[in-house]
Amino acid sequence: MFRAATGRSKKVLVLDLDNTVWGGVLGDDGIEGIEVSGSYRGEAFRRLQHTARQIVSQGVLLAAVSKNDLEPVREVLGRHPDMTLREDDFVRVVANWRPKHDNLRELAADLNLGVDSFVFADDSPYECGLVTRELPDVAVVALDDEPALHVEKLLRDGWFTVRDVTADDLKRPERYREELDRKDFLDSFSSLDAYLRELDVQVRFADASPDEVARVSQLTLRTNQFNLTTERLQEAEVAERAAAPGSLVLTIRSADRFGDNGVVGAVLAHRDDDALVIDNFLLSCRVFARGIEQACLSALLAHAREQGLSTARAGYRPSAKNGKVRDFYPANGFAPVDPDGAPDGSPVLFRHDLADITAPPEHVRLTLSLGGLHQ
Repeated sequence: MFRAATGRSKKVLVLDLDNTVWGGVLGDDGIEGIEVSGSYRGEAFRRLQHTARQIVSQGVLLAAVSKNDLEPVREVLGRHPDMTLREDDFVRVVANWRPKHDNLRELAADLNLGVDSFVFADDSPYECGLVTRELPDVAVVALDDEPALHVEKLLRDGWFTVRDVTADDLKRPERYREELDRKDFLDSFSSLDAYLRELDVQVRFADASPDEVARVSQLTLRTNQFNLTTERLQEAEVAERAAAPGSLVLTIRSADRFGDNGVVGAVLAHRDDDALVIDNFLLSCRVFARGIEQACLSALLAHAREQGLSTARAGYRPSAKNGKVRDFYPANGFAPVDPDGAPDGSPVLFRHDLADITAPPEHVRLTLSLGGLHQ
């Protein structure tokens, strides 16, 4: 539970196939010759498949990276009568003859996740060693030729232990498959602007409902790249802030032509005399670079001005993973409070006078339901 409470659970399980998901080597044994049932070994591989499907049901993404030809792999996943896992259970099935660490890098880029979100399980000591050397941030589970121990080894380090499962967790694999469809859609356009106009981005920026408090806590615990202060909050702490006078706990929901993304972000803020203080701004890496963050920040600043406030303050605490948002506030009209920077470990502070608020992107359709800031 410690990993879950500190946001260190993993997001992606990547499985080898031959002698990991099924017994035997597909290229040598053929579809009829692989083991997935009917014997001691076959039933052990089927238990691994059941376990993988259970992990997926918690919102973890499942992928396969295998040295195989793709069509036979798809045939096994599509028509083998004893398979538990099917192609739809995977966000991506990668079967080729390239080095596995290269495939893992590309998979991480396609999913817009860091490789440190990955757990990779393989029965080959060579492949495990190579991935460990080339991608040391990947958690590698070294299996062996005893499939009865596969499940124990996969679960031993608690990479997928969760405290609770939210509605967004249950829909996460489907949403990442949609995200890969968006990437393919983007590749068909000559410019990002044209793509965003056709994507039809819809955003609802509103006070968090009681049902969304757990998701906000989860975002603070698991979001690393677009996390301005890296503050981690448990569910009770989020609920306490939401109930405090002059405090805002806001959720960001998004949808587009490919489907509903659910709650993809959160903003925590409070009033301090005549200032709005943005305590943290979080956004899922699934929806980066669509104008969502600019639209919501613009709306929040305009809301503060309408509430009679005269300034907004915000902080950025650097971490090993959030460097891509170091300029988020300056790029949206905030000026540094201390041009010389902040001492190590303390946030860099910014201020906005609410006089000239950057307009939201035109391609984002924004719906607002923001509460008051009365203390």
